[in-house]
Amino acid sequence: MIDSHHHFWKYSTEQFGWISEEMTALKRDFLVSELEHDLDMAGVDHVVSIQARCSDQENRFLLDQAKKSDGLVAAIVGWAPLTSDTLRVFLDQYIHDSLFKGVREIIQGTPDEQFLDNADFDHGIRELTHRGLSFDLLVNHHQLPAAIAFADKHPNQPMVLNHGGKPPVCQQGLTHPDTQTWARNIRELARRPHIYCKLSGLTTEIQDHESRYDNNLLLPYADTLVNAFQPERIMFGSDWPVALLNTTYPAWLNTVDNFIHSLSRDEQSAIRHNTATHFYKL
Repeated sequence: MIDSHHHFWKYSTEQFGWISEEMTALKRDFLVSELEHDLDMAGVDHVVSIQARCSDQENRFLLDQAKKSDGLVAAIVGWAPLTSDTLRVFLDQYIHDSLFKGVREIIQGTPDEQFLDNADFDHGIRELTHRGLSFDLLVNHHQLPAAIAFADKHPNQPMVLNHGGKPPVCQQGLTHPDTQTWARNIRELARRPHIYCKLSGLTTEIQDHESRYDNNLLLPYADTLVNAFQPERIMFGSDWPVALLNTTYPAWLNTVDNFIHSLSRDEQSAIRHNTATHFYKL
């Protein structure tokens, strides 16, 4: 199995200001040794490390952790100044590093004109395409229409939607108007064959605090994603350690197993490892 989405960090309040007082479980270091501990007996062979800070320092840190992981880390998805005229020089630093497979920008919560509807950002994406690098697309569910228009501008750029487009998970499930809008936008986005999706991060999207450990709520959302993208464009991800706010690594693995148990062996293999292997060129 390949975990297509996890993070490393050395915690500090200055570097990780987004970790609020309610997230005390995340206010510590999460490095290779901590990951290996949580992966014990999980059957995960390799992981893809995703940036959590927007800096070159983050890239160096992730590459350092990867080189300490004895092959566990198969790839990193770093950060790059995609709107900067120094982008080419910046990316040239990593041109010979086989672990550097792609770039992510934290778009969630930003105005469209900052990234999704920005000519300079489009230029940066075209540079990724030219170099054969992937792009991790992190948006909130209300940004999906802008993400669809963005995807249409870059039909040759492989992109993977993080955390299923962050649906508003609630007790009403697919009967809630906001969820229906999310599902409609997901189906529309999935019509573009260059867009993939991570089955990750859903537990932290549960809106009701009292229901945050009820993974049964997530089934209709997972079904929507798998039916829209199909297994060959769906990849498993843990979102460790952020997911520890509402679940454990074994519990999330078990939840995903329940999501996909009715699929064929080949379809399960796609979600477990083949899709990530193809997308990130592992």
